[in-house]
Amino acid sequence: MFNPHGAKVMAKRKQMADTAPKAVPIPPLKQPSKLPNVLRFPTLVITSMIVSMAMYSFTSQFGAGDLAGVNKRRDEWWEIGGLLLWKATELGIGWWGEYDGMFLAWFFDHTRTTADMRAGWDLASLTMLSHMPYLYLLTTFYAVRPTTMWLGLFVDVASTYLPFTLLRDSSPVHRSEAKKHEVANKSILDDFNIRLYTSFLAAVVYGIVIYGSFRSWLPGFLIVHFDGLKDLSGAYEAALPGVTIGFLISGYAAQSFLFVPALGAKPDAHDIQMAEFDPETATLGQTIWYNVWGYSKRSRTLIKRTVTLILVSAMQTGLRTVITVEGVDVVGAAGWAAMWAMAATLVGSGFWWVGDVEGVSN
Repeated sequence: MFNPHGAKVMAKRKQMADTAPKAVPIPPLKQPSKLPNVLRFPTLVITSMIVSMAMYSFTSQFGAGDLAGVNKRRDEWWEIGGLLLWKATELGIGWWGEYDGMFLAWFFDHTRTTADMRAGWDLASLTMLSHMPYLYLLTTFYAVRPTTMWLGLFVDVASTYLPFTLLRDSSPVHRSEAKKHEVANKSILDDFNIRLYTSFLAAVVYGIVIYGSFRSWLPGFLIVHFDGLKDLSGAYEAALPGVTIGFLISGYAAQSFLFVPALGAKPDAHDIQMAEFDPETATLGQTIWYNVWGYSKRSRTLIKRTVTLILVSAMQTGLRTVITVEGVDVVGAAGWAAMWAMAATLVGSGFWWVGDVEGVSN
């Protein structure tokens, strides 16, 4: 006997199968190093720490006077061990998270063009965004010169990813010669104006969050929890345009770490599975999983990277502030870190809104 309901279900499934996104295999990141796999990450950690110590020893003569009255002595083993462990953890997040190296890889590969100097901003961008809040604190409220801040940021980025770039190549979304079948929305990603607008959007979000904090709760919070502040005029005299301009480089790093990989993500097997989901026949567990994590590859990439940025920024800022800055208590370090975590959350949300438009493939 003909069942019209069953016919409708079968027709619906056929239509969904015809329109389901096709999974495209993405080539894994190249491994330029010939070291055995088991030795690559330990080599990365050891080399990074050696380069960091060498660069800080060399640059200390330029900013030692600025930091002399700010940094506290670290005599406890857990303080030194905690910072070293967190350094290894940051490297591990980038290594096992399949992030690529930084743009300096261009200098080690003569086959790349000048357009590829933008390649590999994954880890460089994450480091810049997560290490900058600590240095911003010193520059704004502890009378540390901006040149010292930028020098410290350069050392943090370079010492982490100069070794990294020798062990891993760039991701397809960061390579100008990548084929269309490797990267989704390639024409959008290659558009200079879109990169400029999304970078400015992230800078504005950072600027609004920081400026709003300056004008509301932050000055009183700093007075209570940051013993030894040199100057609060940075909060009282701040103007939104100036604060936003100061975050333009951070805005570029945010769009490179969050927006570009998400928009360039190609559909995978998960997308096909979610496209075939049928609420009429699905189990309770399948329905819950669909509602919780039934997003496209683009959305899942953006969510995971935003969460990574929030956690890494909060941990890096909180640990480094409470361990290295004299007179800061745990609550103060946590509050300062939470402000930057909120900014990262809003930037990720903004990129989700920008990418959720017609003409952008999932």
